[in-house]
Amino acid sequence: MLSTLREMLDREMPALLEEFQVPGVGIGLRIGEETLGLGYGVTNLEHPLAVDGDTVFQVGSISKTFVGIVAAQLEREGLLDIEAPVAPVLADLGPLDPRITMRHLLTHGSGIDAQYMIGRAHELLADHADDSIQASIRHFADDPVMFEPGTDFSYSGPGFMVAAALEPAGMARTFTTADEVITYRVAAPHDISDGRARLARDEGWQRHWQLPGWDVPGGGVLSTANELMRYAEYAWRTAPATGFLRLLANRGIPGLDVAYAWMREPRRGRYAFGHDGLTIGYSSRLLSYPEEGIAYAVLTNSVKGEPLKNAVERRILDVLFGAEEPVDSVPEPLDDYLDLVGRYDCGFYGQADLRVREDGTAFELVALPTARQDGSFTIDPMSSPRLLPAGPGVLSSDPGSEFPEDVLMYVRDHAGRPVALRIHERIAERVS
Repeated sequence: MLSTLREMLDREMPALLEEFQVPGVGIGLRIGEETLGLGYGVTNLEHPLAVDGDTVFQVGSISKTFVGIVAAQLEREGLLDIEAPVAPVLADLGPLDPRITMRHLLTHGSGIDAQYMIGRAHELLADHADDSIQASIRHFADDPVMFEPGTDFSYSGPGFMVAAALEPAGMARTFTTADEVITYRVAAPHDISDGRARLARDEGWQRHWQLPGWDVPGGGVLSTANELMRYAEYAWRTAPATGFLRLLANRGIPGLDVAYAWMREPRRGRYAFGHDGLTIGYSSRLLSYPEEGIAYAVLTNSVKGEPLKNAVERRILDVLFGAEEPVDSVPEPLDDYLDLVGRYDCGFYGQADLRVREDGTAFELVALPTARQDGSFTIDPMSSPRLLPAGPGVLSSDPGSEFPEDVLMYVRDHAGRPVALRIHERIAERVS
C-alpha cells in the first residue's frame, strides 16, 4: 500500500504544487509498523533545498494535541482533575472566570476569546516584553467570556495558553525554538501574492519567525513528517492507558467532536483523530485512524496551503479507502434563510459578508479587507463562492462532504434570530 501511495504522490505532486502555488510539502505516511516520509518541492524559493521527510516545518495547532496527551496522562495518574476550576491554581495571574475547568480549555468550551493576543502580538511583545505563558494570561484574565463555560464551542488558542504543558514523545527532531532548529533543514515561510508564491519575511503575528513563548503549547511546535509518524505510533500505544481519545465535547457541528484536544471527524465512513495547524507561512494536517493503524501528515510551507492539503488528503484517502461516493442531495430553498445575510466579525480572522449570489442560486461568503484601528494583525477569513443550506444550522459548499472546511455553521438565539457564524470553528458575531 505504501508503494502505491508513493507512486501516486510522485506522479501527482509536482502538478499540485504548481496549481496551488505551494513551494514545498512534507508528507508522512504510516500503515501499521511501516512508515514513509516524503518531500516535494523546495524549502525556500530564494535559497532552495529539496524538501524531504526530515525537513522541519512549523506545525501550528497540531501542537495542541501534545497538551491533550499530557493532560490525559496527568489525569490518569491522579495529578489532574479536568473537572476542577482552574482559577484557584492561577489566582496570582488575574481573575479568570471561576467556572472554567481544564475540560473547557481542552475542548474550546471555555468562552475565552482574547484573539487580540495574536493580532496585537507585535505591540504586546515590543521592547523584548515577557512572552511567557504566565505573562499572556495576565493580559486577558479579567476579560469577559464569550459564553458561559461549557455551553458552547469557539476555537480558542488563548485557552490553550491557560492549559499549557508540553513534553516530547521520543522525538529527536521536534523543537520549540529557532535556536534548536538552526542546524537542520528547515522549510521557510511563504505566502501568495498576485497568484504566485513568495517568501514571507517577518510577517504575521509573531515577532519574527519563531512564535511567542505563550503560543508554543497552542501552535509553536516545530517538527517533520517523519517525526509526526513516530508521534502517531506513540499516541496509539499510549491511548489505552491514558484515555486521551475519550470524547469530551461536540464542536458545534454535527458529527464533529473533540477529545483531549484531538479533533475527531469523519472520513470515508470512519473516524479520524488529529488536528490542523496554521501559522504565518505554514499550513499543516495530522490525522490518525487508531483502529486501522493508519496515520498521515501533510506539512506545507505556505500560509495558503490548505487547498493543497485537501487535494493531497483526498488522493491519499482514495488509495487507502476507495474513491469518495457522491451524495445526492436536494438543496433547500434560500427564501427560508435570507435572514442570515449580513456582516460577521471573527476578530483575528477579520470580517466577512454572507450574501446571496448574483444568480440567486446560493449564498456566498466574501472575506473583507480589514484594517483594524488599533493596528492589530488579521488573516482573511474563510471565503466561499457557493454555500447551500444543508441541515439545521448548516451551510455547505459541498453538501455531503466530510471535510469540516466545506461546512459553515450559523447560530441563532432563543428567538430564532441569526447572531453568529462559526468561521474556522470560531464564533464570528453578526455586526450588521
